[in-house]
Amino acid sequence: MNFLAVVFFCVYTFSLIVTPSAVEGSPSSLDRQYGISGRIIGGSGARAGQFPFAAAIYIDTDDGRYFCGGALISNLWLLTAGHCVRNGIRFTIQLGSNTLNSQDFNRVTVRTNTSFLHPEFDDLTLQNDIGLIQLNEPVQFSDYISSIFLPSTDLQPDAAVYSIGWGQTDDYHPGPVDHLNYANVYTMSDASCKSVYGDQILEHMICVEGEYNQGTCLGDLGTPLVRYVLNQQHAEHVGVSSFLSSNGCESTDPSGYIKTYGYLQWIKNITGLP
Repeated sequence: MNFLAVVFFCVYTFSLIVTPSAVEGSPSSLDRQYGISGRIIGGSGARAGQFPFAAAIYIDTDDGRYFCGGALISNLWLLTAGHCVRNGIRFTIQLGSNTLNSQDFNRVTVRTNTSFLHPEFDDLTLQNDIGLIQLNEPVQFSDYISSIFLPSTDLQPDAAVYSIGWGQTDDYHPGPVDHLNYANVYTMSDASCKSVYGDQILEHMICVEGEYNQGTCLGDLGTPLVRYVLNQQHAEHVGVSSFLSSNGCESTDPSGYIKTYGYLQWIKNITGLP
């Protein structure tokens, strides 16, 4: 049985959708659809500088332009989902601004052709769905642009974390919305996650859920799961948004992430970060 159904929204969205309890289709067999996406389900608007590591990434491939989120982990490197860099030939990245299109003097736009896909990424199972983008030169940090720390410890169940992104607000209104949004969510145990998605949940995957149906949606893939420690002053990158439920973003099914902690050595080997 194949792992997932894939929905491609050419121009703005590049999203992977998992069918709870059963799966259908494959990346190579499903039809390509066209449209755009919006924001986090049940989220709130981010303040200027609240998530200075957030990155909006436009990916050019041989067959179109797609949208993903990501996060600065240094002044030279971004961490995102593996499916976001796979087949990418050029990346246009917006930093420093919560908005995608509105005028913002804090916005910095950079372009690069350099990315690294995890060598064991599996586009059918989404195992190792993690990737890196290298900028051509270091970006200058400010009150609105800075990096997020890599995790000091692994994620545990019932941890309070934040999901962020420009993904859509419901299942019916495409976007993406202009403004970055966030939602307070909690990590789930493997058993609880597997009760929804079954054996599709593999090593280093984790589910999160919020109040009722809060979580990620189309347009949020690749964005970081954020944990605050040290009296909420220290932001850590603890997960990469990887998959969504085929029941729709407004369902109460949990959102899926790849745990950053399981890939620290690979990240450090590629980037040279300590």
